[in-house]
Amino acid sequence: MGFIAVTFRSRAHTVKFSGYLSRNGIPNEIINTPKEAGVGCGLSVKISPSFFPAVKVAVRSAALQSFAGFFLVKIYGGKRTVRSI
Repeated sequence: MGFIAVTFRSRAHTVKFSGYLSRNGIPNEIINTPKEAGVGCGLSVKISPSFFPAVKVAVRSAALQSFAGFFLVKIYGGKRTVRSI
């Protein structure tokens, strides 16, 4: 199934957004940004694809200008694919 990486150009905004999601009941984890994404500050917020619609709304609500994008990360047979969504 994979996961979605929410990327920012600011580490502070990554941590702030993770806290925002947690306070609003959306499970998340701070991870290293997949190198294949080629954007961001090196840290991303990992979420389950099932929470993607709510997280899209949360990104708009949080109004963090350093938002860099969403990336779908999948692993098949030990091989990782990353694509922008």
